[in-house]
Amino acid sequence: MTLPDPTRLALTEAALASADRLWREEMRRTYGPDGALIYGYAPEGQGGLGTPLRRSYEARRVAVTLWRNERHRHRDKATTPC
Repeated sequence: MTLPDPTRLALTEAALASADRLWREEMRRTYGPDGALIYGYAPEGQGGLGTPLRRSYEARRVAVTLWRNERHRHRDKATTPC
């Protein structure tokens, strides 16, 4: 097992943090201060098609996927002896 590239991992973590912050701001703007807590895992947390909330939700979803892929990229690769 090899470790993930720290630079790529840091970039995906930064992208995820930024996307999450924007989604939480949209949730707060749409549903009030507890919007992310109340609707974060409900369909309302995704927003309607074409809305800023939906766009921020989709950006966050992609950022989570990229971060997970980078974090686990080397986990399943077997290392072979030289």
